[in-house]
Formats: sequence, C-alpha cells, structure tokens
Amino acid sequence: MKGAGRAAVALAVFAGLSLAASAAVAQGSAERPFAAGGQVRMDLSAGDYTIQAGRDDRILVQWDTRSADDAARVKVNIQGRGSTATITTKGPHNNFRVLIEVPARTHLHVDLSAGNLRVTGISGDKDLGSWAGNIDVEIGHGEDYARIDTAVKAGEINARPLNVSKGGLFRSFTWKGPGQHTLRVRLTAGNLRLLE
Repeated sequence: MKGAGRAAVALAVFAGLSLAASAAVAQGSAERPFAAGGQVRMDLSAGDYTIQAGRDDRILVQWDTRSADDAARVKVNIQGRGSTATITTKGPHNNFRVLIEVPARTHLHVDLSAGNLRVTGISGDKDLGSWAGNIDVEIGHGEDYARIDTAVKAGEINARPLNVSKGGLFRSFTWKGPGQHTLRVRLTAGNLRLLE
C-alpha cells in the first residue's frame, strides 16, 4: 500500500474512533418480577430493539441514548398483573437502543411504530407488527410451530428454515406444522427474516 493509501486508511480509522469517543451514551434500566409462561404485550416507540430470553423470574429493560438530553425524553413503563405484563416505551427518534429480557417461555404481542426488531431465544406464541423497518425472528425449527403467518406490504420475506424467499409488493406466506406455537408477523415496509 502506498503512503497516500495508508494515510487515508489511518485517517478513516482515526475519524471513526473520534466519532465513537465523542458519542456520549446515556443509559437506563427498569425491571419487574415476572414468572415464565405468561404473556407480555409491548407498545414500543421507534427505536432499535432486541427482545431475548433472560432470567425466568423477571422482565428487564435496558436502554441507551446518545446524550443526556435524549435520555431525559425516555419513558419506560412495565406493568404486571398475574401472568400478564405490559411494556410501553417512548424515546428520542434517533439513537434509541433497547434490550428487553423476558423468561424464555413467554407469549409475546409486540407493536413497534418503526425501527429494527430482533427476537431471539423465546419459546411461545409471537404476534409482531411494525410500520417500517426490519424484523428478525429466531424460530429454530419450523416443527415447533402449528402455524406461521407473515405479510409484508413492501419489502422482502426471507425464511431460510422454511425455504421461503419473496420480495416486492404485498408479499405473504402461511406455513403449518406439527408444533404448538403460533407466529404472526405484519410489516408495512421493510424486511422480515425468520432465522434458525
């Protein structure tokens, strides 16, 4: 690599490190006791969300934003009664990242206004919806499900475990299997991936 090329790479790396260092992060968290086997409903504002299996005795929500000003606009509420719980979030329009941990055996109903949603390690019924963004759902093997219904108005559906790949407008597919769980996903614009 010539000197000018090395200098350009070094400058790019330095700029990236400087940007990362200047991006202060403000963090927060909330939790509530919750037993495995229940249902959790979520009404989520725009953001980047990961919902994953955590401890079997609680719900934990952790978030970060780019600045203290953005952090001041975050509102996270967890309500619970018996075997049901509700999580609502409000946050800044940009750079709002949220990790939600629930017991592995949980039924989910999630409404996301926009952004990215990843669901991993959850064994239970899932009803997921978003207006815009990307949704990734870890389904393991299709045999775990009795029914899978998906619909994307504009974008792609990629379900490699089920050998399905579709793109364009008004795409959908339904799959039936021998399992006990159901999965329903509705996405207005974006990409849906079902993963092993």
